[in-house]
Amino acid sequence: MLAKLLTRLVPLPASAHDHLFTTFAPDGAPPQVLRALWEQYRDALPDEPVPPQHAHYRALVRHIVRGASWRRLDDLELRRVGSAYVCCFERSEAFEFQLALWRIDPSFRRLLVQTRERLIAELMALHAAESERRAHFSRWRECLAAPLDIEAASLLGLIQQMKPDDWHEIVLHWDWDWGVAEIAWIAGQRTCDRATALFALCSGGVAEVALHRHRRGEDHAGFVRSLAARLEGGFYPNAELGLTLSMRQRLGFETDLAVARSTGVSPWQLPVDLLAHEGRAHFPRYAVSDRQAHYHYEYWLEHLAPRKR
Repeated sequence: MLAKLLTRLVPLPASAHDHLFTTFAPDGAPPQVLRALWEQYRDALPDEPVPPQHAHYRALVRHIVRGASWRRLDDLELRRVGSAYVCCFERSEAFEFQLALWRIDPSFRRLLVQTRERLIAELMALHAAESERRAHFSRWRECLAAPLDIEAASLLGLIQQMKPDDWHEIVLHWDWDWGVAEIAWIAGQRTCDRATALFALCSGGVAEVALHRHRRGEDHAGFVRSLAARLEGGFYPNAELGLTLSMRQRLGFETDLAVARSTGVSPWQLPVDLLAHEGRAHFPRYAVSDRQAHYHYEYWLEHLAPRKR
């Protein structure tokens, strides 16, 4: 206990958090790199995570530039941007050097110090979360090796013994390079959830197929057309599952569906409110990776994983 109290009284060395940073250009990055870093996450949508280093760098640059064009930055502003880069991306030695350079400007120096402190706190939390994630998934290989409680001579045979929640998980992570035979079977079942069929349709490139611009072969195009016809005709009575999409996915799907509808012909006259449906989360027992069926990791971990001693 005494040792812990003493360590709290002793300041950590400046290099204590260097493991959170990877040296890239400790002597300063050229202007084109500074601008590239500024623009890297410029188009990120609100639900897309921006790494803390980029977020704080963008905030510092906005403070420095204040709406001016990159081409019109004077030498002092460019030096400030360079210091902002070092503050957010480089290790302690380079950062301490920058602080020494700005002793003549206490307010900017204080801004760099405050930004660095906030950034380190966020990076430490991110590092801890990543460590927890790695620990959580440390038994992944063990899960993949676990024998299933269903048997079949093929992946399709296994899928045919699964349930709609499993099918939804499979379609969400389907690699289209594997072909369409298995998900075509899933989408052909009346018990397939509508959200599953809709995700398969949109991720399969509905706009390209509707405009005859598909490049994946006739099997793929035929599958998408038949799936669109089923959704257009109300083939799927089961609509329990929610369709959880990122903002970018939703925007892309909405655009593709609008393009398909604009053809004015069937089977592309799909209901306009398809993506607005809300439902419950899916709870799969099985999943597929590299065309191999296995237990879904969360299910296996909770119900089947041998307890560690």
